[in-house]
Amino acid sequence: MKLILPKEYNFLIPLTPKSLVRMGVKKDGGYVVNEELINKSRTLVSFGMGNEFSFEKEFLVKDIRNKVFIYDFSINHFHYLKELLKNIRRILKFKRNLDHLKKWFLEYFYFTKFTLMKKVNFFSRKITSKINSKEEVNLNQIFESPILLNEKNITLKIDIEGSEYEIIDDILYYEKQISQLIMEYHDTHLRKEEFFANILKLKKYFEINHLHPNNFNKLNQDGFSINIEITFSNKRQSAYKGIKRCSFPIPNLDYPNDPTKPDLEINFNDKHQ
Repeated sequence: MKLILPKEYNFLIPLTPKSLVRMGVKKDGGYVVNEELINKSRTLVSFGMGNEFSFEKEFLVKDIRNKVFIYDFSINHFHYLKELLKNIRRILKFKRNLDHLKKWFLEYFYFTKFTLMKKVNFFSRKITSKINSKEEVNLNQIFESPILLNEKNITLKIDIEGSEYEIIDDILYYEKQISQLIMEYHDTHLRKEEFFANILKLKKYFEINHLHPNNFNKLNQDGFSINIEITFSNKRQSAYKGIKRCSFPIPNLDYPNDPTKPDLEINFNDKHQ
């Protein structure tokens, strides 16, 4: 028997566009997007990449004019150096073998190769609203910079482990430049009111196109995902309103973030409206 979400969640029911496509791997790091808008976008701004950048790579190969701007304080050359020393110590203590070191070298090689590409701009900075240190950057500095100041149809991808809540007003300030927004919300069970308020703000300018529950965590007590991936499209960008979809995941489009576990299901009941 399917667990049906309470009525209060119905404002999250997506309006699916004419065509959704998946970009990136068929696990954590891949996302479902509005195909019409991603094809129009020449610029991807990515907040929080980690060591999985298949989405960013696929965006680049879609069009020779495409470029990527990445901001992530969690991963950089110093991060890989620390991991190298950690692996060497564990190998000397017989807690790791050379396969782990080989895996690290490959990860570092692919990270370096990707971030040095001509169309990739990588910044080891933490995204925030109010800046308190030189390691931090806000949307004003990013979107007012000469490289992005006049850009339109930007695809903005955000996975910053809870900091997404504090930058919503900043996103809305630059919404005219953003055609598509892909976000992962974290800890919705602990920050439910804040999550609802965030989405209501975003829905003034953006339409929800897709939802996917992240199965690295679980569903909360009322059946909604603790961590949820949401794809939004700017209402200015398309006259097509979309069709309501009340059950997720979508077969052959969505895949579990953790492929060793079954995907989570969320089900709205439109009859509650």
